[in-house]
Order: sequence, then structure tokens, then C-alpha cells
Amino acid sequence: MLSKIMNILSLPIIILNIFGGIVGVIWLIFLGEWKLITIGILLVLTSHWIISILMIPSLPLIGIAAYFYEIKSFWRYVFAFISKLYENILIIATCIFAFYLCSSFYNGDIGVGYIPYLLWSWVIALSPWQFIASKNPDNEFSPIIVFNASVFYLLFLISIFINSLLVKITIIIFAVVQLIAIPIFILITIDEK
Repeated sequence: MLSKIMNILSLPIIILNIFGGIVGVIWLIFLGEWKLITIGILLVLTSHWIISILMIPSLPLIGIAAYFYEIKSFWRYVFAFISKLYENILIIATCIFAFYLCSSFYNGDIGVGYIPYLLWSWVIALSPWQFIASKNPDNEFSPIIVFNASVFYLLFLISIFINSLLVKITIIIFAVVQLIAIPIFILITIDEK
């Protein structure tokens, strides 16, 4: 059942990953949003380095978790959870930053004119994490975390056009899943190995 849901959700994410940025940037060119396009390109080219620097504080946590894992101490869960929590906070922060950056350039009502800004925010928010996940093929959890962020960011963008209550519900569920459920799932999975 879970794999069917993932397959259904994968198709729009794949389409957005392939065509979202292209459609968004071409549309923004026609709108004359050169400043946003330039900022977006600079962020896409540099954000994985920025994120790598921001991830440095989690390295000691991973080392401490590995030490406690070797001696089978309860503290392995605490430090591994904090490490994953920190990474997931960065993912959420990236999504929030990209959304507000692109939205700050849009002055109209929520409608079709908002779409290129949201498509461009998709690229800015998720491309650095997709790049980082692609460079860590041995980490089986990176694709799960990025897939989850992609699904919820997609649901968030869609909910903007539907209802403000749905936007809030999506944000709450995204935060709970990204900040609590996924780190716990990773801890349980690692512990079973």
C-alpha cells in the first residue's frame, strides 16, 4: 500500500523536478523578473555549499551517536535524533526561505500569475537537497527525507490555491512528519540493522 502511494506521488514530483524550473524560469522571463531569476540561479548554484557549511554542527552529533551506538547506550538515540532533527530543520528552513523569497516578488492575488513564482521556489527549495542526496548514494535515508520534503512542499503549494486552513494543516503535518516521525523512523531502522 505504501509503495503504491509513493508511486502515485512520485509522478508529479518527477515532472516538477524535470519541467518545473524550466517552465517557471521561462514564464518569469516573460514577466521580466530578472532579479528573481538571477537570485534563484545563484542560490541553485551555491546553496548546496551553504547547506554543507550549515550541516557542520551536526557532524560531532553523528560522531557521538556512533560512539554510543558501538557501546549500545541509550544516548545513541538521543544524539542521532538531534542530528536528524537538525538536518530536517534545515530542510524546512530552506523551503520556507525559498517560498518567501519568491513570493516577495509577486504582487498579485493568488491565481495563475502566482504559478511561475511557486515553480521557481520549488527549484530553489529542493534542488540543493536533491543534489546532496545524489552525492550520498550510500545513505539510504537521504532519498526518503528529500522525497518526504518534496511531497509536502508539493501539497503545500497546491493547498495555497485551495484554502488557507488546508495550508496550515499541511504545514503542521509537514513539521510533525519531518521533525518527529522521520527521525524516529530512521532511529528504528538503524537499530534493527
